[in-house]
Amino acid sequence: MSLNIISGKPLRRKLFAAVIILLSGISPSLSQLHAAASVALAKEESGELDLFATKALFDSHSACFVDARSEYVYYKSHIKGAISLSDSRFDEQFPDFSQKKAIETLIVVYCTESSCGMARHVAKKLMKNGYRNVRVFSGGIIEWAHAGFPIEG
Repeated sequence: MSLNIISGKPLRRKLFAAVIILLSGISPSLSQLHAAASVALAKEESGELDLFATKALFDSHSACFVDARSEYVYYKSHIKGAISLSDSRFDEQFPDFSQKKAIETLIVVYCTESSCGMARHVAKKLMKNGYRNVRVFSGGIIEWAHAGFPIEG
């Protein structure tokens, strides 16, 4: 009887990242390796990011963060360094955004929380306009702030 095991680079990378995460809890010196593995995994995967992958991208300065909430809420508080590209005013704000951010830029879109659909909607609009390297941080600013990560506004 043979046992079929799923193989491939994506699975190996995920397993490697999982091992690093487990080991980083044992040895603090592995935390930098964990961050590097999280960034590499987040850059390769499409779709949604968890809090740890999002924070790794933030710390590595390798992504542009986009707040999909209204401008009013954005100005009250947002992830440090994020750009406002609200779902409701996307068509008005996009021309300026597209002049500042190259089409190959890694973009992380977020809104309030996981039940908020604005981030996914803005991500789809960005992809429709040629941006292919788009991820959604589903936890939103609530999860980010609850973790004590940098916000401003």
